[in-house]
Amino acid sequence: MRAKSDITAALALAASLLLAACHEGPDAEPTDSSQPAVTVAAAAHAQAAGSPRERAVLAAMEQYKQAILDRDTAELAGIWTENYTFINPQGGLVTREERLANLGSGSTNVQVIDNEREITVRLYGDAAIVQNLSTLRGTFSGAPTDTDLRGTFVWVRRDGRWRLVTNQLTAVAPAS
Repeated sequence: MRAKSDITAALALAASLLLAACHEGPDAEPTDSSQPAVTVAAAAHAQAAGSPRERAVLAAMEQYKQAILDRDTAELAGIWTENYTFINPQGGLVTREERLANLGSGSTNVQVIDNEREITVRLYGDAAIVQNLSTLRGTFSGAPTDTDLRGTFVWVRRDGRWRLVTNQLTAVAPAS
């Protein structure tokens, strides 16, 4: 029962933060075109992070990103909580088991996570909300993708480590 109330609280917090974020300006990250943008943006943000807890959340995000790129289902099973859910860019709700199966089968295969930017981290006790904008290339549930996606990631600190409760990716419409 406690896990369900933790999830409900985290989702309510995430929803209120998304509404509050509508009144905040972007937190753009500097990039150096001589290095891969993903490395520069993440490293620049981690270096600018004020607290050890924020750096720990960003390190968990990097570990998660690498596990997704490697399709390392064993690592992902340790990163995701038992009741983890994913809202994909098409608006579908995917369970932990379904996502592990998609990655394990190759139906979902993220090949590139590039040009991470607009990274924000908000800490609330043992919960953290990370938002970013990234370019992803690969395959989601069998469909090829090469698009900019806004991501929201809800993390909780359990047993000494940050674990991902839920995340959502939303496709960004091309500028007109």
